[in-house]
Amino acid sequence: MEKGNRIILVLGILAIAAGFLLKFEASSFQKKATITQGNVVHVLGSTYRIQFFTADGTEKIYQGSGKNHKFREGNSVKMWYKTDNPKRVRFTDSKKETKAIFIASAFCILMGIYPLFMKKKVNPISS
Repeated sequence: MEKGNRIILVLGILAIAAGFLLKFEASSFQKKATITQGNVVHVLGSTYRIQFFTADGTEKIYQGSGKNHKFREGNSVKMWYKTDNPKRVRFTDSKKETKAIFIASAFCILMGIYPLFMKKKVNPISS
């Protein structure tokens, strides 16, 4: 096996491990989280504020920032917040991200082991 193929194979295995860690971390967050709808109340450049209500009816404002967020004032957003700490908020359940990681890692592993299954052509020795 060539060095490049080994590197790709190792990267694929590491990506699968990262996918499992992401899936485990996201599922442990969601076990202690509550899903709700929030309303985007303010957007200025890369910062945004989202208003939501906890299960007991308390109003909360989450303030975040990010370069490529897709929040627009007036939009509603599905979100998860930690029941014991409503300041910890997520906007995704990480299923799409985990699936993408698993597909990419499977591709890397296949590219790493593909040469093992290729038949090498042997040049006949001319006499």
